Amino acid sequence: MNVRQWVNQHHKEILDLTSNLVRFKTVNLIDTGTEQELQQYIAAILRDRLGLEVDLFSPEEVTGFRDHPAYFPGKDYTNRPNVIGRWKGHGGGKSLMFSSHVDTAPVAPGWTNDPWEPVIKDGRLYGLGVFDMKGGLAASVMAVNCLQELGIRLQGDVFIESVVDEEYGGANGTLACRLRGYEVDAAIVPEPTNLAVCPASRGGALWRITFRGNSGMSFSGEKIHNPVFAAAQFITFLEAFEEERSSVAGPSPWYGHNKSLPVIVTRIEAGDMTALLCDTGPTVCHVDVWIECYPGISEEQLRQEMLDSYADYCRDQGITMHSIAEVHKLIRFLPGSEAPEDFPLISLLAREVSRVTGQEAVVQGAPFACDSFMFNLYSPTPAVILGPVGGNAHAPDEFIQLREFEIYARTIMSWCGVVEGTTGEGSAS
Repeated sequence: MNVRQWVNQHHKEILDLTSNLVRFKTVNLIDTGTEQELQQYIAAILRDRLGLEVDLFSPEEVTGFRDHPAYFPGKDYTNRPNVIGRWKGHGGGKSLMFSSHVDTAPVAPGWTNDPWEPVIKDGRLYGLGVFDMKGGLAASVMAVNCLQELGIRLQGDVFIESVVDEEYGGANGTLACRLRGYEVDAAIVPEPTNLAVCPASRGGALWRITFRGNSGMSFSGEKIHNPVFAAAQFITFLEAFEEERSSVAGPSPWYGHNKSLPVIVTRIEAGDMTALLCDTGPTVCHVDVWIECYPGISEEQLRQEMLDSYADYCRDQGITMHSIAEVHKLIRFLPGSEAPEDFPLISLLAREVSRVTGQEAVVQGAPFACDSFMFNLYSPTPAVILGPVGGNAHAPDEFIQLREFEIYARTIMSWCGVVEGTTGEGSAS
């Protein structure tokens, strides 16, 4: 039996594991989280089903965690453990890690079904977090399960990592794993890429832009400055800002053909929302905006680009530039990052994707920001992003397509090396 045959015969087991992961309610609560039960469940699978060496630990246990320059303060990791499982190889090969997060985005309005009760329909599995990224986590677990049952013996070690607190720019869980002391030659982050091989990820910042004015009625000739008008002008600028930034391709090699760099207004707040009615203008208006950037751009550079472009826009339009009272950071700045262009895992993954799909692999920069920067910027382990096919991440009716999960299994054999006596096709011996 080879890998593909095993995957086809164990299709239901793969779906069952993915569905079970979805059923755990692990919405990121920004400052806290509820990942513990799922992490304990994953630890039990890695230990009892796969026989891996398992490390279940709190980020707070890790030496130097809070003192590290990449640590982002204000988080509570009580009852939020990380999990690392190690399948020890026989020696002489390279090591590989799969790093997934178990927290999810909140439930977006508009779900057709219960987001925590997986539904299979028209070749798709629906459920909150199934695309981002519990499906990828399940695929990495089942890849190891597949190779073990086929009798494959590896030369290098394989690690399966499940971290807490990735959403909302968390990444402290991923940092804690980097500081735990495991030395790995390469990492795969199973974020949802629709099987594109992504050696790079974009960065981004979520800022609250504040405009101030004064309230009241001009019964006695008072001059009223409504900050909503200033905010409206700024929002109009943001639309033009996104169009301008998306009119040119990004840096080569990973973003050389990309012409999309999102600027997303996520929330607007003004006025007293607790009052039954408001008969006067607000004194403050907040605009929350998510702005993405390419690798190599710092937070200050991105901030200055936004402010300079706003000034240029107002000058070009011949309008008065309303003063921004404050630019406040709502989450950590997520820096873009990339693996070395010649990192051998990139071409290996492209080859395995092509073998499984029968089509030339897409190799490009990921169209999102994620925690892969903790590998590429703060550890000696280069990371490449490769995850399942699906859609509606952070949106209602999130799904993955029910396709083969054999790419990870083949990659493990090719990268880690197979002990003599077992074949690269996965035949048992």
